[in-house]
Amino acid sequence: MKGKLLFSETQHFKNTIFWWIEVGVGLITLGGLAYGISINLSPGEDWVNTPLGNPTNIIAATITAIVLGGVHWLFTTMKLIVEIDSENLYYSYYPFVRSKKQLRKNDLKQVEVRKYNPILEYGGWGYRISARNGKAYNMKGSYGLQLVFNNGDRLLIGTQKPEELKRAIDQLKDNWNQH
Repeated sequence: MKGKLLFSETQHFKNTIFWWIEVGVGLITLGGLAYGISINLSPGEDWVNTPLGNPTNIIAATITAIVLGGVHWLFTTMKLIVEIDSENLYYSYYPFVRSKKQLRKNDLKQVEVRKYNPILEYGGWGYRISARNGKAYNMKGSYGLQLVFNNGDRLLIGTQKPEELKRAIDQLKDNWNQH
């Protein structure tokens, strides 16, 4: 950071509808697996002879558990951070953009806060790439910071604080115009 912090926002996927869907699917899958074990195992029966004991089913259950664990890890660790000081804009989107990226006046052609349609413009929320609209890093909602780089690339960073972000961007632009 070079100057006074004008804006800071950290967003998580926790408690979004996607997080609750992921938890629900995980619980249903694990419940179904437990139920399948319980109904297929008779007292005194060797579990290797049950449908779950089949090596193909064990591999499928293991792959399912790994995928569900990976999705759960992703949803619980994903974090979008945006900070603005008097001279620069910073962002990171863990785990996709791990290190904090710094953007200066000379990096950008256009900076604006705008309302957008996540489904129509980017195909949803998360780390999104659109051939027409560029990249988007968003968690929820329909407001974002639209960045257009000097090379024409576009990046939209979602926000839950559009008015506060707009005030910080206006102040950042004023500072840029003074230098």
